[in-house]
Amino acid sequence: MVQEFKGNRRKWPREAVQIPAQYFIKNQSTKYQDCTVINLSRNGAAVLFPVYEFLKAKVPIFLDLMVPRTVQQLSVRGELKIKYRNRLGLVGGIQFESLLQEDVFSKFK
Repeated sequence: MVQEFKGNRRKWPREAVQIPAQYFIKNQSTKYQDCTVINLSRNGAAVLFPVYEFLKAKVPIFLDLMVPRTVQQLSVRGELKIKYRNRLGLVGGIQFESLLQEDVFSKFK
């Protein structure tokens, strides 16, 4: 079931971004797939997934994000907390297992 997102329940401020990334869903994916991170906080991210992807809540997701203006890649693990459709497509709200360090998060601003 796809939910409609209502309100901002985040503890940490988020930044609107357009970060190319790849994701892997544990026990579901067979390889990493392309996606786009559309907002980011120290505790999580909203990710634009391909519209054909089947998303189940509370599944572990691995994200590899390209750090802007560098050749670095950041790998994070999280859990899908919410999914919804918006004008762009299928969006998943992912909560990270651990907070991004402030210096790492500042590279995405």
